[in-house]
Amino acid sequence: MNQSKGIKFTSVGLLVPLLFVAGFFGKAKDSKEPVLHTLHGEIMDSQCAYNVHSLAHSHDSMIQKGIAGAKDATTCTLHCVKQKGGVYVLLVKNDIYRLDDQASSEEYAGKKVKVSGTLDDKTHILHVLKMEEDE
Repeated sequence: MNQSKGIKFTSVGLLVPLLFVAGFFGKAKDSKEPVLHTLHGEIMDSQCAYNVHSLAHSHDSMIQKGIAGAKDATTCTLHCVKQKGGVYVLLVKNDIYRLDDQASSEEYAGKKVKVSGTLDDKTHILHVLKMEEDE
C-alpha cells in the first residue's frame, strides 16, 4: 500500500509541472503577432498633417502664404521636414501614421503611395516593409 501512495504522489508531482508548461506554451500561442496592413495615402510632413500650418491636413496654407520652398505638395513636404524640423508621416483620409523609415519616405514626399507594413497600435508607428507610388 505504501508503494501505491508513492506512485500517486509521483504522478501528481509530474502532472503539476506539465500543466504549468502546457499553460505557458498555450499563452505564447495566443500572443498577438504583427498584422500586415496595406494603406493608401499621401506622404506628408508632420506639421501640415497635424494642422500646425493649416486646418485641413493640407499644404494649402503654406502654399497660399507664398512660403519660399513651398510651391506644391512635394516642395512643401520637403521644406517642412528639412527646414522646420518635421518628420514624414502617412496621411490616410484623416488618420496620420508615423513612419519608421524616414529615409525611404523622402523619395515619396508629397506623393500618393501604397504602403505595406505592420502597425504598432500603442505608438501609432507604421513599420514600413514596402512603399511604392500609388495611382
